[in-house]
Amino acid sequence: MTIAPDITGTLRCELQELLGQPLYRQVSDPVETGAIRLFAAAIGDAHPAWWMDEPECPPALLSAWNRPLMWQPCSGAQDSAQGLALHFQLKDMLGLPLAVVADSETEIGAPCRPGMRLGSTQTLVGIGPLRTNRLGSGRDWTLRVDYRCVASDLFLGAEILRFFAYGATA
Repeated sequence: MTIAPDITGTLRCELQELLGQPLYRQVSDPVETGAIRLFAAAIGDAHPAWWMDEPECPPALLSAWNRPLMWQPCSGAQDSAQGLALHFQLKDMLGLPLAVVADSETEIGAPCRPGMRLGSTQTLVGIGPLRTNRLGSGRDWTLRVDYRCVASDLFLGAEILRFFAYGATA
């Protein structure tokens, strides 16, 4: 876990405080059988694990349970919790308003099942040096999002997301 050496001063200290720390904990609603089956039906996946009486959740749905709602009745606003809040925090801190996901990996742990509530945390793994490509000048950074069962702390999986952020204003 590293911060590029070309980042100095107060900003470096602020980023070092984020490095390796699980942040932005979210807790999901309970995993639901109907959502598992609707997903499997939508993609035509007949895997028996998705269709048994107590189905497993397909790995591709792992992050779906912790997506923030875009609207909530208490606020009426269309701008409630922001997904991948750590990513947006880094964009603001580094003055890089645009970003693309350059690579992603999924690490599979135990299957999640109906009734489980998932907790997720976002961790900064590293920030690379300033570089230029066809999109412009910017930086790479890597985030890890871990998913665990809230009741047992059982590791369910992780997403490792590598971004390239760019578009600094002069």
